[in-house]
Amino acid sequence: MNSICPKCAVDPTSHSFKKVAEKNGVTLYYTHPSKSKLYDDKEGILNHIDNMLMLQKGKPWSLILDGDGYDVRHAAQVDIGVSLMDLMMQKHGANMKEFTIINPTWHIHAQLKVASMKLSRELFAKIVVLEDRKRSVLEFL
Repeated sequence: MNSICPKCAVDPTSHSFKKVAEKNGVTLYYTHPSKSKLYDDKEGILNHIDNMLMLQKGKPWSLILDGDGYDVRHAAQVDIGVSLMDLMMQKHGANMKEFTIINPTWHIHAQLKVASMKLSRELFAKIVVLEDRKRSVLEFL
């Protein structure tokens, strides 16, 4: 297992999935899909996230997804979304403490409706959507 994504080693903006903090024994990851140059790179994205989460070795983790700028071109990558849900459910979901969505767009809300039909109740209950105001990842560090 190589923890360094080869595409992100060349260009750190290729994918958007980064470890940003460790708090109270929980690793915090951050993703901002609209900032990812290769937002349609299914294999690369899945490998990047899987490799990062495998480094957890069963330890708890949380994810913040920043939806700012997330639009139809990102939402159109349905296959990536489904594959990520499968990866989370089958391999890493048991150790996920919380999946926080900040700055959601209507595209994200639509995808959450679809996800609610596929994800287990237990996993879906870990999703928290914060939409009362514009937020920054810095608030969570």
